[in-house]
Parts: sequence; C-alpha cells; structure tokens
Amino acid sequence: MTLLSMPAPTQVTTGRRLVVRPARELPQMTRYRGGTYSHTVDRIVFADGSTARTDLIRLNPNLDAYSLDFTGIAPRLPSRYQLGTWSALPHLRARGREAQIGWILRHSFPIISIAELSRQLRAAGYPLGAANIADHEAIAATQAAIWYFTNGLALDTQPLNVPVTVRRGPGPVITYEFDDEPQLGGYSVWTTTDAPVNLRLQKSANGVDWHDVSGSQMTTGPARARYQRGLGVGSTVSSSSHGRRGRGFRFYRLITTPPADAPNVGHVSFWLTGTTHYRNADRVVHLYNYLLAGAIAALRETVEPQLITRHAVAEDGLVGPFYVRTPLALNVTDGHELVDADGVAIEVPVQPGHDFYIRPAEGCSRTTLIAATPRPIAGRVLTGVAADNAPQRFTPVALAVPTDVAIHFDIDWD
Repeated sequence: MTLLSMPAPTQVTTGRRLVVRPARELPQMTRYRGGTYSHTVDRIVFADGSTARTDLIRLNPNLDAYSLDFTGIAPRLPSRYQLGTWSALPHLRARGREAQIGWILRHSFPIISIAELSRQLRAAGYPLGAANIADHEAIAATQAAIWYFTNGLALDTQPLNVPVTVRRGPGPVITYEFDDEPQLGGYSVWTTTDAPVNLRLQKSANGVDWHDVSGSQMTTGPARARYQRGLGVGSTVSSSSHGRRGRGFRFYRLITTPPADAPNVGHVSFWLTGTTHYRNADRVVHLYNYLLAGAIAALRETVEPQLITRHAVAEDGLVGPFYVRTPLALNVTDGHELVDADGVAIEVPVQPGHDFYIRPAEGCSRTTLIAATPRPIAGRVLTGVAADNAPQRFTPVALAVPTDVAIHFDIDWD
C-alpha cells in the first residue's frame, strides 16, 4: 500500500499597527519666544484659584500647537523641535489620555473654524448668544481642556449666580449664600400656590444685618407659574472703586407674605449684572464643558477595528479564514486579492460574521491589510518635542494639524 503524505497547513502570524501621519508634509520646526501682546492671549482661572495665561504655541513655519505640560518651560531663544509621539513622553504615557486629547484637537480651533465651532456649540444647546466665540476664548477653552487630561487641572466652572447654600426658614424666609459677592440683576420664582404671593429681597454682608433691596418687590398672579423681577442698576452694590467692578453681597434672602403653613415658593433663580456668570468668560466655560463631554463620550463610542485570525492558515493557495466584528473596508497590498469562502473577489466592505480569505500573489508570503471603518478610530496625537541637544526640558506640544490615521494588519505565512 502506498501512503500519500499531505503537506501540513502553514501557520499564519499577524501584527497590528496604527499609522498616523500629518495630512501634509511638515517642515523643520522652530519655536520662538511668544509675543507679549498677542491678540489671542487670554487668562483662565482654575478651580483651586490659581491662574494661567493661554495662547497658541506657534512653531515656525506656520504651525499651531497646544501645550501638553502645564509645568513645562518655554524657550527664551529659538529652539528646534522635532516630530514625536505620545509614547515618547513619560508624563503623558503614564496618564494614557491620548485618545481624549486627539478628539479635542480634531473638534476645536484651529482645525475647526470659529464659525463652525460656534455653530456646533449652539446646536449642542450651549447659550452662546448671537456672536461667535472669539479666537482667544476658543484657544483658552481648548488649552484648559488639554491640561485637564495631561496635568489634572480643572477649570473653575462654578456658576456665580447659583447659591452654594439655601436655607428655608424660620417662617416665610429663604436665605441664599453665594460663594462670592455678586451683584444681582434680577430673580425669578416658581410659585406653588394659586393665591397671590408678595415677595421682596433683602441683602446682607454678614448674614445678620439685613436691608431691603430697592425695587425688588413683586406680587405674583393667581396661578402657579414662573414670575421674574429685574433689579435696578446699583441696587445690590456694596462697594466700588475706580477701574474695578463693584461688589455685591454674600447673603440674600427672599421674604414672602402672607406666610403660609405650606411653602408657596418653589425654585428660585438669579441672574447677575456687571460681571460674567463664571470666574472665567462664559463662552470659555461653555466650550470647555463641550470639549470635555465630547472627549469622554467619544472614548466610549470609539471602536478599534480588530481582525480575528485564530483559525487562519495558509493552505491550497488561500490564506485564512479571517473575520471581523465591525464592518471594515479592507485594502490589500502587493497584488494579493481578497475573496470569500467561494473564492469570489470581495468588492464591498467586509461584514461581521462572514469569513474571507487572501489569495496571495505568486511567490509572496506576506501582505498588509489597510483598514478603514465608518465608525471613528481613536486618533493619535502628533507631538512636537525639543531636539535632543536642548539645554533643558522645554514644553512638549500637541500639533493642531490635520492627520491621516489608518490601521495596518501585517500578515505573514511561510
């Protein structure tokens, strides 16, 4: 009897690479000392009370970037920067927030124009108003959002018009304590009774001595509804000085008459005059919140395409089977061909649950599948780092330039 020996299937090995390139070729980068009076300089306040100035970091020629380290040092003399990666920076590699920073860069200024960024903020429900956000405000919010992830610094977003403490009683009195000394521009009240209610505001610097706020009296109508009252300019000023905005009071209280056994006032809100509603500019806070929310949500929604290869072998002129868990448009290199289980060429995106194979070109034992996906891929950040001969640790930067991101699956068989 003659025994025929059948060649054993050849095992397949695979590797995965995320390839990130600038959308255009970058020239040699040089950083100069920033201008003192740039029109895009802004000042932000952090939650711990500390402050910082913000501006784009401009690399010559004509490249915009953001700081990736709040504690970094700016060069005083022209310094060469070279293209780098997130993983090359120890303080960033340990925090693992590259995907969030990548999302922020792709969805903010200057990659997104001011007009489009303002449109997206309004569409998301932020009260931006009729005017667009300014360049310096967009830069300040974007830099603050980046420092939140790279250095753990939180912007102060506490609303100044929202009391930190509300106390009901004794009797028909509701006392409000604020974190600062705001001037009130008015107040609104939701009533919980159909009977008319008389209201008036009082003010106090210490919570003990109270004085009526002139023009604050209001009588609600005979229906449960929202009522509001504007206050005269200066009616809640406690002190003022030349060149500085006036200060208001730390304590206010609302008195209702006639008193009732059950509360006749529900939610009460205030608006301010003579200041923004935050310690930072309102539009800076709105964009900062938008960017943080978007970066966190995008990380949950991002899918990293995977090529499943556990059963793949090279046998009978085919390499496979492979399959995917999300739809992928795959391009194969070096004259190879993608085919289905019947040997028919695949010309549409590969769908989950359908095996496919590679029909290799003659004499080849490796190829690369380049994947594109309709869902977002977690981007990588192109960084700029000081050249190795820099005399000290200059601030690493994130380049605010469009990038091309692709996933390469390297497949070998022998």
